Amino acid sequence: MVASFCSLLSTLPGASSKPPLLSSLSTGVDGIVPYEKFGHFENVGTNNYRYVIEDRAGLAAAVGEGIYPNERSVFKDPRFFSLKSSNELEGPLSRFSPDVDPVRAFYKWASMNGTPQKGLRLLMIGQSLEWGGQDRQALKAYYAVVVHFPKEVSWEEGKISYIGIRALDHVYRLLKEHPEWGLRLQGGRIRVKNGFDNKVTNDEFSIDPGHWVDELAVDQGSWLDDPMALRKEKLGPVKRTRGGGAVQLVQTSNGHWRLLVEGKPYLIHGICYSPTPVGVSPDFDGSRPHLDWMTSDLNHNGKADGPYDAWVDTNRDGVHDRNEKPVGDFQLMKEMGINTLRLYHHAENHELLRDLKETYGIRVMMGDFLGAYTIGSEAPWETGTDYTNNEHLAKMTESVKEMVLEHKDEPYVLMWVLGNENNYGYGNNAKGNPLAFYRFVNSLAQMVHSLDPTHPVALSNGDLDNLDMIATECPSVDVLAVNSYRGADGMGFSFWDSLREIWGKPVVIAEFGCPAYDSRTDPFTAEKEQADYLLSNWQDIITNTAGFGAGLALGGNIFEWVDEWWKEGFRTDPWIHDTVQQKRGPFPDNYLYEEWLGLMSQGDGRLSPFLRQPRLAYAQFKKNQWALNKKMKKQVGHEPRMER
Repeated sequence: MVASFCSLLSTLPGASSKPPLLSSLSTGVDGIVPYEKFGHFENVGTNNYRYVIEDRAGLAAAVGEGIYPNERSVFKDPRFFSLKSSNELEGPLSRFSPDVDPVRAFYKWASMNGTPQKGLRLLMIGQSLEWGGQDRQALKAYYAVVVHFPKEVSWEEGKISYIGIRALDHVYRLLKEHPEWGLRLQGGRIRVKNGFDNKVTNDEFSIDPGHWVDELAVDQGSWLDDPMALRKEKLGPVKRTRGGGAVQLVQTSNGHWRLLVEGKPYLIHGICYSPTPVGVSPDFDGSRPHLDWMTSDLNHNGKADGPYDAWVDTNRDGVHDRNEKPVGDFQLMKEMGINTLRLYHHAENHELLRDLKETYGIRVMMGDFLGAYTIGSEAPWETGTDYTNNEHLAKMTESVKEMVLEHKDEPYVLMWVLGNENNYGYGNNAKGNPLAFYRFVNSLAQMVHSLDPTHPVALSNGDLDNLDMIATECPSVDVLAVNSYRGADGMGFSFWDSLREIWGKPVVIAEFGCPAYDSRTDPFTAEKEQADYLLSNWQDIITNTAGFGAGLALGGNIFEWVDEWWKEGFRTDPWIHDTVQQKRGPFPDNYLYEEWLGLMSQGDGRLSPFLRQPRLAYAQFKKNQWALNKKMKKQVGHEPRMER
C-alpha cells in the first residue's frame, strides 16, 4: 500500500483548464479553520511539536468533507454512493490522478481513511480539490497536513519526500496565487536538521504551523515575516563583493545577492545547449566529429551547422521550403531573450564563442563534468570515477586547470561550473562518498580562484541533496548551481528558505525543464503544459532574486534548446524519438520523457541537425515572459532589471 501511495506523490496541480467543480461538498466553515478553538498547540518550533484535538466533532465540522479529522462524512455523500455502486472507484491508486479526474480522485482518496499515511492522503485530497476548482478548500487540506502530520515522510524514486513540507509549499503557493483572499500565514516553517542526506534516522524537525493574520495587519517587514509578499525590499549599501573583473557578485546589507557584469545587474536568461544530431549517440559515437556542435559542418559551408544554419520549419511540414531561410540557433536565441548558454564540458571553437558574445550578446557558463559519467577522470565506466583515487583526482584537476587557462581571458566567460549533479552517482561514487567529492570540489574552487580571480566558481548539484554538507565543506564555492525539477509550481518556498538558511550565498537554477510529451493527450496540449510549467518555474526564480523573496537567485537555465533523440535509456536507437516512460517525476503525466525536453523539435529527424520547429514555450518566452506576470507585477510595481 505504501508503495502505491508513493507512486502518486509526484502528481501536481498544473496550469491547464480544470475539469468540473467539486461544488457539492460540505465545506465546513467559511475561511480559515480556527484550530485554537478546537484544541491546542504544544512545543511549537521544536521536534516535539504536536496539535492536541480537544473538540474532534467541532473540528471535523469546521474543516469539511474528507479533510482530517472529518473522515466519515464522505460515506454519507450521495455522489460517493453513486461512484461506488457503479464501480468507478475500483482499481489501483495510479488510476486516480487529480489532474485527470478530480472528482473520482477525491472520493477514492477520501474514502481510504484506514491508511497509515494520513498526510499523503490529505495531500492528494488537497490536489483533487484544487483541480476540482475548490482552491479555498484545498488550502484547508494542505494546512491540515501541516497541523497534524508535519513529520510524515514517504519515498519517491528512492528519495525521501517530506509530506509536511510539500503541503506547506502548496499553502504558500495558493496564498501567492490568491491575493484577493487577504490572507497571510506568518511564521509557518517546517525545517529538518540533517534533512538533505536521504536518511530519516537522524532527522530532527523544527515545526511551527504559523499563525493566520489579515493582510492589512501584516507587518511590512522581511520575507520571513511575510513569505508571499512580493513587495520590493530595499537592498541597502554593498556589504561584500566577490570577483574583481567584469563579472562580480555583490551582496547588499539586507543579505541579498546580485550578479554584475561590467557594472550592470545581470539576470541569467539561460539555456542548456547540446544539439546532438538525430541518429548519433554520445554513448557509442564519441569519436565522430559531427557530434561536436561547435565544429560540425555537414553542409561544408565553413559554418557550424546548428548555430548558423538552422532554419525554422514554419508550417511544420518537415520540408525545407524556399522561404525558410537559414537563421541559426544563436539568432533564434537572441530573439527569445537568451543571454547565457550553459556548456557542460569545455569548448573547442573560440572564434564561435567570441562571435556568440559580440554578435548575439550571449555569454557562457563554462563547465567541467568533474568525473560525472567518468568524463574527465578517464575511469572505466564499470567502476566509475573514484574521488579517493589519486590518479583520477590528478586527471580531473588537470582537466579543470586546462579549461580555466584556455578560456579565462575570453570575454564570453560568465562563470565556471564544476560538475553536473555528480551527487546522483552516474559513473562516479559521489553518491556513496559525498564528503570526498565536496572536499575535492572545494580544493578545485581554490585552484580556480588562484588561476582566475575574475570569474565566480559554481558547483552544479542535483537539487538540494547534501546541502548542509556543501555549506560546510565548500566555502570557496561562490555559487550553488542547482539542477531542479520539482514540478509545475516551481521550486517552492521551502526550497528557497533552505537555501537562504543553510547556504546563504548566490544560487542559479542550472537546469529546469519539462517534456513536451504527455501520454494522455495531444501534441498541442502537451506543448502548452510544457510552456506553462516553464513559465511558472521562471516566475518562481525571479521572485527570489535580489529585492524579492530569498534574494539569492541569479537566474536560471531552461533545459534544453532542442530535443536529443538518444537519451531514453542506455544505447537505445538514436533514430527513434522514444516515448518510453523511463522515470517517474513531477511532470504532466508523472513521467520524464528525456527526448522531449527541447524548446525546439527536430521534426521527424530526417533534416537534422538543421530543421527547427519552435514549440509554444519558445513563443511564450519570446513575448517577454521573462518578466513578471501581470498579477505579480501589479503587486510589486516593478521587476528585476537585467542585461540582454
